Amino acid sequence: MRLAERLKRGIFTTVVEIFPPNFSAEAAKEPLLGLRQKTQDIVSRVKKVENLTDCFVVADMKDLGRLKLSSIYTAAMLKQELDTEVIPVIAVRDTNRSGVRTLFLSALSYGLDSVMLVWGDKYMDGEGSANVYDYPSLSEAIKEMRALADRANVSATILAPVNVAALETKKGASIASSRIESGADCLLAQPPTSDVSVSFPEHLRLLDGKGLRGNVLLNVFPFRDKEDIDACRTRFGWKIPDVVDRLAEEGGEARLIKESKMVVEKMRENHLPGVYVSTRGKPELARFILD
Repeated sequence: MRLAERLKRGIFTTVVEIFPPNFSAEAAKEPLLGLRQKTQDIVSRVKKVENLTDCFVVADMKDLGRLKLSSIYTAAMLKQELDTEVIPVIAVRDTNRSGVRTLFLSALSYGLDSVMLVWGDKYMDGEGSANVYDYPSLSEAIKEMRALADRANVSATILAPVNVAALETKKGASIASSRIESGADCLLAQPPTSDVSVSFPEHLRLLDGKGLRGNVLLNVFPFRDKEDIDACRTRFGWKIPDVVDRLAEEGGEARLIKESKMVVEKMRENHLPGVYVSTRGKPELARFILD
């Protein structure tokens, strides 16, 4: 059953994020000779957790230290190998309007009827890549892709991100509503819902306060340790509760993963539409969280 139908019927849905095959950007560290082997490796690893998820999202990873295959190619390849729906991510940041249209139509032509549109993380000065931002807002890109899907007579499902923490503000709530009104069927949240005692009730309060409970899949993100938590605070600006630091100090990665599993159970108990699981390039992590 496709994602759109599951959401429509109110069936709890698991979405697992995976990375496309990728290599070190430094030639001395990793040759590209194993390109085909790398793609087969990701197929093998994803198949091992296929039974735990309703669909996979192939991230458009931003890591200038890595060379990557496209999310659309990766999703099309996995679609041939799996019985599970696969959703490519298109980062609007990386190309102009014409390019976004081309990527979206290419995805549809591969039979990838579900697509996620994101701004993508901003490139900083000196990183060697440009931010395009040819659309004034992500909502406008969503609206245009919805119109293209209708012209192509494809019943497409469009996903988009939401900053759940920003729902507290008028601007954040307006952005979320605008993306849905422009044609997004579902919003995938970050920052992650990291624990059951602080972030889960807070995120649930924000969703209910804005009437978005049925439109958003909250995220779980398996932190590795206290250093990793601090790094994510610095890199992404996430406000991760102090309780998560204590969990890391008490039991390390195993305790943090257990907490993620408990968060998913809370989502089910509270009849949320589903969960969006980040695996950080390690599909195997989904088994510890969802099994």
